[in-house]
Amino acid sequence: MNPLVSVIIPAYNVSTTLRETLNCVCQQTYSEIEVIVVDDGSIDSTVDVVLNYPDARVSLIRISHRGACAARNAGLAKASGVYVQFLDANDLMDCHKIELQVRELQRSEDSYAISYGPWWSFLNDAPLPRGASLTSGRNHSPSMEWLFTSMEKGFYLPPHCWLLSREVACAAGGWDERLLQNQDGEYFSRVLEIASQVLWVPDAQSYYRKEHMGRINLQQGNQCTRSLILAADLIRDRMLHYLGYNPARRRIISALYLRILYRIDSTDLEMIDQLWLRIHGLGLPDGRTRVGGMRFDLLKRHMGWELAFKMKQLVQN
Repeated sequence: MNPLVSVIIPAYNVSTTLRETLNCVCQQTYSEIEVIVVDDGSIDSTVDVVLNYPDARVSLIRISHRGACAARNAGLAKASGVYVQFLDANDLMDCHKIELQVRELQRSEDSYAISYGPWWSFLNDAPLPRGASLTSGRNHSPSMEWLFTSMEKGFYLPPHCWLLSREVACAAGGWDERLLQNQDGEYFSRVLEIASQVLWVPDAQSYYRKEHMGRINLQQGNQCTRSLILAADLIRDRMLHYLGYNPARRRIISALYLRILYRIDSTDLEMIDQLWLRIHGLGLPDGRTRVGGMRFDLLKRHMGWELAFKMKQLVQN
């Protein structure tokens, strides 16, 4: 008998996209699934979409509005599957995705192995993939090596690219409900700390509904930036604990803060000072570490990190 997979979907005012997301789950070639939608206090017709969805594998939990992390935690508490698939309510997966990853994890015979696959972005008005975001990968053992590769290469994974055992998900602890930004990065850094190995499944494809993500401005405020810094601090500490004393590789970790610095409003001097303090405490990585776009990459390679950021600040101002 195939092991059960629990698909956990946090949902807040997503009535326009939720049905499409549920379709992509319920049409999976792997049928042994339970779909747990956690409504986070929606005020639109999100709940009606779930209640009227014609598949008995879909269930609903309702909580007061406390954010996506609280919703995921509520779903995880109810999950009974051997494996856990997190999926946001506006994202999609290929119909073979879960089957391929379960097969790979089963083949490994390692309950602490986790798996990931490629992803593409798409826009609401053009549902076909628009941008290749991560199309190639490799296995990693120990699992924490995946984090160092992602820091150096500058790639990111949406939560639904992963499939992991419920044993690993529970051992990692709950999603940190303090965080407004980079919640998934912080959570999966704990997953990677616990996991034994990371398995790349090249045909297990996911699709991320892209929204414009510009710099963090002062109107959005220090609250978002402080959340990003807190998440980065937590990830940094795990990476340093894994490394021990290794001055050369610790410089890679500063990419956590360089990427926040790239997004932050250039007039937010207090946060900029805090970020540089952390960056200098780790040391600057070499020019091959990816942060920002192509123009910034050229600046950084020719002028160095600090001058490149000063030039970027002048342009923004």
